[in-house]
Amino acid sequence: MTTARTQDILSLIEAEHRQVEQLFTKIETAENTKLYDYFNQIYKMLNLHTRAEEFVFYPAMQEYEETRKYIQEAQEEHEQAKALLEELKVLKPTESEFKTKMSELKKAVQHHVQEEEREIFSAVRKCMNQKQLTQLGQEFQEAKPKIEEDVEVAMTT
Repeated sequence: MTTARTQDILSLIEAEHRQVEQLFTKIETAENTKLYDYFNQIYKMLNLHTRAEEFVFYPAMQEYEETRKYIQEAQEEHEQAKALLEELKVLKPTESEFKTKMSELKKAVQHHVQEEEREIFSAVRKCMNQKQLTQLGQEFQEAKPKIEEDVEVAMTT
């Protein structure tokens, strides 16, 4: 029996997309002293999110021909975002390149989010029932604490 707190994976992913969008908005208006804090939040959130998707969501999508076709491009987009995060990590928020790379990251994430929510989610809903989506939501939430330590170590190295 699932608890009332367990949401389906699509709702969880969407909620995280909105949180990241809010952080991008904060970064655009933040003073230099807050930029680094917001960047660290984005770094951690995006890394946790992408790894959890790759660990839980994409293997489930692999089971269905209708959703399998989206995985490679989605993983390539994750790699692009991860590369930009690593480039940003070594820059100072006061450097002009920081703002340029942050803009690139925002565009890449927005593209991925739109594709995921419009195309992938629709295909997934046709293949998986609510029980499967809720089970994946639980696995998605359970995967995060296992990944979190690796992400926090990566932030400081």
